[in-house]
Amino acid sequence: MSVIDQNFTAFQEMLPAILEEHRGEHVLRSSGELKGYFPSSLDAIKAGLESFGEGRFSVQEVDQHIDDLGFYSHVDSALHA
Repeated sequence: MSVIDQNFTAFQEMLPAILEEHRGEHVLRSSGELKGYFPSSLDAIKAGLESFGEGRFSVQEVDQHIDDLGFYSHVDSALHA
């Protein structure tokens, strides 16, 4: 299982417990573990890059609608734009 898949599975499992308190925030996860909540995806991405390096973390918005396997799957191209 990839890091992103592991993080996404863990995020899905914890979502009901955090949705009300953290809706609209962004979760930083690495190795399936919660590493923090951030007000924006950019803040979470910066923290993830500094702490874990590219491709070793994922960021997901806390929302009842989960659209894909974590924001980080789109970050590489966004950082180089």
